[in-house]
Amino acid sequence: MASQFHQLRILVWKNWLGVKRQPLWTLVLILWPVIIFIILAITRTKFPPTAKPTWDSSTWNSCDGCMTQFFSCISEEIDSRYRVMVAQ
Repeated sequence: MASQFHQLRILVWKNWLGVKRQPLWTLVLILWPVIIFIILAITRTKFPPTAKPTWDSSTWNSCDGCMTQFFSCISEEIDSRYRVMVAQ
């Protein structure tokens, strides 16, 4: 247990020497996440999230005619493309 504490103390001392020898790099390491967070906060306040409508089964049932019309339109387009391909 004493050797683990000794290793931890040496590691903390080594880290402290790096902080003391390179103060600019230490400042960059501290400020970089702060700057990113500020940018995200500003973006979030300028463009607040909007609520999207939730899916409702009654919406699907009321749109059965729309879906039938949609699928018939697609099948007509496929048929017309097939006729053009066969004619060539």
